[in-house]
Amino acid sequence: MKVVFVVIDTLRADHLGCYGYRRPTSPRLDALARESVLFERTYASDVPTQPSYTAIFTGQRGIRTGVVSHSTAEDLPDSTPYLSEIMAQNGHETAGVSTLFFMKKYFARGFHTYMNPVAHERHRIQQVTAAEINRHAVPWLRAHAERDFFLFLHYWDPHSIYRAPEARYRRMFYRRGDPTDPKNKSLAALDKQLVGPFVRGHLDAVREGLTDAEYMIAQYDGEIRYADTRFGEVLDLLDELGIADDTLLIVTSDHGESMTEHEHFFDHVSVYEQVVRVPLLVRWPRRLAGGRRVGALVQNIDLAPTILEAAGIEKPQALQGRSLLPLCRGETEMGYPFVVSNQGLWQAKRMLSDGRWKVIRAIDNGFWPAPALELYDLDEDPGEMRNLAEQMPAQAAELELRLRRWEDAQLRGGVDPLLRIAQAGLPSRPGVENAAKRRGLDLSYEEYRNLIDVPYKT
Repeated sequence: MKVVFVVIDTLRADHLGCYGYRRPTSPRLDALARESVLFERTYASDVPTQPSYTAIFTGQRGIRTGVVSHSTAEDLPDSTPYLSEIMAQNGHETAGVSTLFFMKKYFARGFHTYMNPVAHERHRIQQVTAAEINRHAVPWLRAHAERDFFLFLHYWDPHSIYRAPEARYRRMFYRRGDPTDPKNKSLAALDKQLVGPFVRGHLDAVREGLTDAEYMIAQYDGEIRYADTRFGEVLDLLDELGIADDTLLIVTSDHGESMTEHEHFFDHVSVYEQVVRVPLLVRWPRRLAGGRRVGALVQNIDLAPTILEAAGIEKPQALQGRSLLPLCRGETEMGYPFVVSNQGLWQAKRMLSDGRWKVIRAIDNGFWPAPALELYDLDEDPGEMRNLAEQMPAQAAELELRLRRWEDAQLRGGVDPLLRIAQAGLPSRPGVENAAKRRGLDLSYEEYRNLIDVPYKT
């Protein structure tokens, strides 16, 4: 069996045409979607990058593995079942093209061949281009087209810094004149935040003196279009090699991205929909009918069990996810009754959603003012702009109780790793404080939190 598993980092589902976006950011992905099973409501169990990829490859949630953030203290025991290792043990040639090894060595587990295009440029860990990924992926595919294989491709392009490597993509979506016009105040709120200098560093790398938030959104969309074009080269190669019909192709993301929503600027700092909801396309022409959309609630921990079932490999008992193939084949319409997602880098938060109602509970709000409990009706308020927790206390209490019972079942008497991260100090704080000091702001996180009166619980 042949598997190509593609993760386009930091890719918002609602910035793709196949998910209803207005801009032509994704013509190749949109065409692929018409041949695939498209999952409309896929959620990352853990964000950001390290916990999300850990959940993807282990099929287990961070609350179970302990990996809920970016921290040198978090590691994964060698005994933890790992997707690429299981595939290798069962006769598949395994290869990965990614820079994740720089973050955690276990991200290279189980790969016969692990290709890091910027192995001697550690500072480019998140700035490797899709063309560089393809430069390794294409020859490997040509050399192994006749084998049973598992190939993991990791495109970083939509991740900040949003600066597509080809100028035409940087010009593609901005039509508003001068992006540094001082009369434009759409980024004024950013500059009042302690995190502002940190984010400004990313903005300045794109355009110094930027005042128009729409310019950054256009650059993010340009990065998507660039990655979409380059990924199209892999699609064309599968056709050229004559293996497209026999290849299970999965495309997803580790998490989405905030643009300006909730005054979270150009990063993945929350558990709101734009961050935790991700795209998911599954194509397997000889086994699955394409052109279907699935509305069931699913999570990224389901990807490893799906691939294992497709390969005829028994799922290890430790994996918490379940195969999506019954949903892909239309044998069932039942997903999870609810989904749960964590954020453990910029904030310590956890959300539970049953598809309509969503509750968010804060352990540590990080750098932004927010209530300790939030409740949203996603049917009526998909942008999560109206917190109904005080207006509908019974509904909020019911969902929070469900969340707490879920936590108790997961923890089995252990300590919540999100609580441990909050008590130790969120890993994002030192970098933000250093950026603030470089900009002349001598203000600690604790002083800032008191200034904006952020509710804080441990």
